[in-house]
Amino acid sequence: MVKFIYDAEKCVLPHDPEQLRPTVCLKCIEACPKSLLMFRPVREKDLSGAPVRYEIHMAFKSQADKYCPSCLRCVEVCPKKAIRIK
Repeated sequence: MVKFIYDAEKCVLPHDPEQLRPTVCLKCIEACPKSLLMFRPVREKDLSGAPVRYEIHMAFKSQADKYCPSCLRCVEVCPKKAIRIK
């Protein structure tokens, strides 16, 4: 069974306030051959109304066994070691 484990404490997705989304890193998203990883804003907002940070999540997480190839590319490219696959 594939289990995607994301540690938000380790991963800091900075964002461009003008674009209101992360613009750097995202290496895990780019590395996924099945395009299963995405970023999403947390609910907490700053004074301008922009999310204070973003988190990585796996699309179809409940069906990871079916879609995730367990290639570990996302794990290998993460500079902060914020992702694990079990």
